[in-house]
Amino acid sequence: MDAAATYLDLPIPDRANHLWRYTPWHRIHPTGKAAYLPTTLAPPVIHLTMLDGSEPPEGVTISASEAVDSVAPVDDIAAAFIRALTAGDSVTLSVAKGVRLKQPLLLQVEVEGDVCGIHFNHDIGPRSEVELITVFKGNAEWLGVLREGVIGEGAILNDIVVNRLGGGMMLRVDAIRIERDAQVKLGTVGAGGKRTKADLRYHMVGIGGSLEVKGSIMSEGEQHNDSHIEIMHDAPMTYSRLNWHSSCGGRSRTIGTGMLRIADGAKGSDANQLFHNLLLSPHAEADSIPELEVLENEVVGCGHGTANGPVDESQMFYLQSRGFSEVGARGLLIAAFLNSTLSDMGSDAVHDWLKDLLSGGLASLTS
Repeated sequence: MDAAATYLDLPIPDRANHLWRYTPWHRIHPTGKAAYLPTTLAPPVIHLTMLDGSEPPEGVTISASEAVDSVAPVDDIAAAFIRALTAGDSVTLSVAKGVRLKQPLLLQVEVEGDVCGIHFNHDIGPRSEVELITVFKGNAEWLGVLREGVIGEGAILNDIVVNRLGGGMMLRVDAIRIERDAQVKLGTVGAGGKRTKADLRYHMVGIGGSLEVKGSIMSEGEQHNDSHIEIMHDAPMTYSRLNWHSSCGGRSRTIGTGMLRIADGAKGSDANQLFHNLLLSPHAEADSIPELEVLENEVVGCGHGTANGPVDESQMFYLQSRGFSEVGARGLLIAAFLNSTLSDMGSDAVHDWLKDLLSGGLASLTS
């Protein structure tokens, strides 16, 4: 069965499933008609460089390729839709075994037109050390992104995805396998697009794997950001942390759903998730739904938590008493809130780059 037939054969997901409760499928489909599969795509423009603009070193390649066997679940309608859009084609980013990069890679994806889709396959070789920043930018009306791949044994990866779209919609799907003893940090920075739906699934299949998932989401105006994160501990002695921060201004809405699954036999697993939401307007809304599914008795720990609140008035008073204006104090507190996750996403070079990138977006949130 080809990719289009596979998608069309899938049932429309029920809104009783929390993955699609807040953003039903027809609201993130590019036309709103689930049975319609666009046949004309606007091609993305892809640039891969080092963060300083130089060419990547030997052992790092990016090339067009045929789609690999799917890591995403077979009934995942979002992944199936993007595979159908891209007609079985993908772009493979490969880092050879043992390659250690001295500075971050910068993958820039520019998208325009009505409907744009791209399927990435990330092949991160064993014992490599890589920092990767992927930036999606442009004024496409609709963008679908499927990122699949494998993080090899003993690899160290910091992987940050930045949404800098204009007023369009974005559907993002991650399906990543993490092998034995790999140490992975996965960051999401969101500041663009009028509607974003993310379905992020990470499979820890090798003993001793470590995963940290960080989110720093800025919402304003009428933006709608809906993120679903699943971390599956399928191997013993695995470790994961999910820390998701959202700042919500205007009439925006953010949703964060997290699922930690510890499989039977994944002894010694340690997992935790936290959602923090900063409400900047009485009309903004933030929902957080943390969940656990633990099928193994011998675990180190497994917990979750969530907190919502406005800017702390006592902190505002303190800063204003030290000479800050109201707008300046508010901006500093928002920046500190978002920076608390950004600072953990990678090296100082990545952190400084992200701070500079987001500083321009804070002005609208402080007003």
